[in-house]
Amino acid sequence: MPTKQYPAPGWRDYIAQWLDSLKAGAYAASTINTRRCQLTAISQALGGSPLDVEASDLVAYFAGREWKPETRKGARNACAGFFGWMFQTGHIDTDPSRALPSIRRPHPHPRPCPDVVILKALSKATDRERLMLRLGAEAGLRRFEIAKISDADLVRDLMGWSLMVIGKGDVQRMVPISDDLAGEIRAHGPGYIFPGRWGSHVEASYVGKHLSRLLDGWSAHSLRHRYATRTWEATHDLLPVSRLLGHASVETTQRYVAMPCARLRDAVSATLIA
Repeated sequence: MPTKQYPAPGWRDYIAQWLDSLKAGAYAASTINTRRCQLTAISQALGGSPLDVEASDLVAYFAGREWKPETRKGARNACAGFFGWMFQTGHIDTDPSRALPSIRRPHPHPRPCPDVVILKALSKATDRERLMLRLGAEAGLRRFEIAKISDADLVRDLMGWSLMVIGKGDVQRMVPISDDLAGEIRAHGPGYIFPGRWGSHVEASYVGKHLSRLLDGWSAHSLRHRYATRTWEATHDLLPVSRLLGHASVETTQRYVAMPCARLRDAVSATLIA
């Protein structure tokens, strides 16, 4: 079991106060815990006291890390939030995090998992693995959202069944699902559909490993891309697709939708000289 890490001594009280301010602002517990880990790593790397941190220290810290863009962006947000709070509360006279450059993030092409791959995966999956596959492909759920689904999350109204999903930042959304999928979820209740070994539910990594193995290397996230692409094909409207996926911005949703090949071919056909 990994040892819990603590902030450097000179940082602890300041980080604790900042995290309390996030809690007072109704930030999600998962977000607060992530920020705690990010600031702990920064404090251990820089040492001393945050009162003595200069812009060059932060730039050197970030420059020395081999991070993926998303990890780098998250750490920058934590750093900016912490030192912005230090400045606003009068602990420091200038905010050194303002010198950090914005993070450039590549926008990879959407990769929806092909239906032929999904059908092959379904044919060799166990009952619970089939449910994982369907929740990704037919409901667009993230790995951690799949992991914690319970039959208590099912909601029925006059239109049919929906899933109440708690996504990133503890943001809640309702995702309509088929009667058949709702029936499978109910059949695996009561409680968590994918129970963990020590109680509660399985980890997101557990779901990811099972799905990647079944999908011959395609990721769990590729099912979400497939869901985004299919719902956009049905609606031609990014707003409902964005809401179904639990995105805060339609811009994010655009990176999930792959333009159907048929539409691209129609566009090319229009350029041909008769």
